[in-house]
Amino acid sequence: MLAPFIICFREGIEIFLVIIPLVVYFNRNKMYEMSKSAYLGGALGTVIATIIGSIIFSQAASLNGPAGELFDGILGIVLAGLILYSVVLLRKNKSFSTTPDQRFVSLSKKGVFIIAAITFFRELLEVILFILASSTRSPLLVAGSALLGLVCAALIVYAVAKGISNLNINVIFYMLNLFLVGLGAYCFADGLEVLFGMYISQIFTIGILVYAVPSYFIIIKKDLKKYLNSNKIK
Repeated sequence: MLAPFIICFREGIEIFLVIIPLVVYFNRNKMYEMSKSAYLGGALGTVIATIIGSIIFSQAASLNGPAGELFDGILGIVLAGLILYSVVLLRKNKSFSTTPDQRFVSLSKKGVFIIAAITFFRELLEVILFILASSTRSPLLVAGSALLGLVCAALIVYAVAKGISNLNINVIFYMLNLFLVGLGAYCFADGLEVLFGMYISQIFTIGILVYAVPSYFIIIKKDLKKYLNSNKIK
């Protein structure tokens, strides 16, 4: 049950780093209507993501035999591609801060509502796809682990945004990304094994190496270069 927790913890941090600093800022400045818009937008995004996720789960559960194996194999490869794009390629250069983004602060109530709705919908739908890969296990345990990950993410971001804790969000997020790359390698290799295992006996090991080695290289290379060029190295 570690994977659903880590996945939801990571995605939860990304969600709440947008929403919680805004709400803290709005409440501090007595802009309660803006906070309400953020809450309502988040609730709408959550509801829509849940509905779509329920449809995906119900359709996946109805697949048996070769169709079910084909779905599992394709799902593994899709998840691996999603991790590669979002963790390795798209978000590699992101930095995270608990100070409210001034672009969002200047938005109207409608704008804050839309931003919150899109943020919750996008990230939670991504979470649902990941959790779908764990659907063979106890649904109650998977759901509980996922919910715990989201709650922990919210508490940590809130503590940092309120100045209660001085945790480095970027370091936490970086470590979670390294874990997700390993998970992506497993999903990729597992998907290949399901689809092509009968033809290539070592396809799982090959898939792990093909995915993990270049992904970790891309992630670590720039950070190592940045560290070597910093003032930390004399």
